[in-house]
Amino acid sequence: SQCHARTMTARAIIAPAIVRSPVPSSSSRDRRRHRAAPSTTTARAVSRRELGLTLLGTTLGTLVGESNARDARAMSDGDDEPSVRRAIRAVLEANVQKTKCPAVLRLVFHDAGTYLASAKDGGMNASVRYELNRPESFGLKRGLNVVKSAYDALDDTAAAGKVSFADMIACAGAYAVEFTGGPAFLERVPLGRIDVETADPENRMPEQTLGGKEMREHFARSGITTRDMVALAGAHTIGGKGFGDAYTFDNAYYATLVADPWHKANMTKDEAEMAEHIGLPSDKYMREDAESMEWIQKYANDQDAFFVDFVDAYIRLAALGAEFA
Repeated sequence: SQCHARTMTARAIIAPAIVRSPVPSSSSRDRRRHRAAPSTTTARAVSRRELGLTLLGTTLGTLVGESNARDARAMSDGDDEPSVRRAIRAVLEANVQKTKCPAVLRLVFHDAGTYLASAKDGGMNASVRYELNRPESFGLKRGLNVVKSAYDALDDTAAAGKVSFADMIACAGAYAVEFTGGPAFLERVPLGRIDVETADPENRMPEQTLGGKEMREHFARSGITTRDMVALAGAHTIGGKGFGDAYTFDNAYYATLVADPWHKANMTKDEAEMAEHIGLPSDKYMREDAESMEWIQKYANDQDAFFVDFVDAYIRLAALGAEFA
């Protein structure tokens, strides 16, 4: 299928442990044998450096074949990485609409959120494709369809065969943050994840009704700190949950939590009903947790600090449980 794992970065091409090279032709073998066995007189004239380069070239040719060796040389020169990154950005710009950004970003959390440190399974591996029938996955298809369109569009680019579906999910989430006014860090998202072809274990995502301490404990089981948990929760600022503009990534989430619209004095019935539609129960409970509230107040007062911490937390999240080629 189009969602199957694809070959990763240049490192995977030149790594002897995993490359299966084509058998070189007899003429190629003869040419390499001739270069590798100079006459005694010539060998004395060859410097150690020249001999080392000759042997390296012979080894590369044997391991990956002459065409792959040319690819490896091009990638080692740094020519490939920028072209792959440009291709990823181009297909995301062409396929991601601002109104779909919340769904795309949510997809990242659901793919990575299945990681359990004690079991050493789950995580950022594109298993979310096989988990759409779960109750907590309701609505994820809106984000998945966008990512799939962008992923399929890589076929005719420099990134063809070099980006996995899990990579594309991680990159699409980063682009959604940037597109809605948040920090730009798409090019910092590591590439090379290996896709899986089955669903991750069930019951790994946090319940929306968890209290602040319970939520911290849940994320701690995935190796996520309180700071990272609170910073990642700031993604709720987009998506129409009542925290500012639905398509503007900023620190309105934290400002709202500090303001506590659910417990304002002298609210009318209409105001109380409107407040009930702001955020998830877990958002309300998180502000009641003292350890979480320290970070909430910091980000409410300093959007730049929120952006810095969000990027760091996101990159760690997008690597949870991932196997890299």
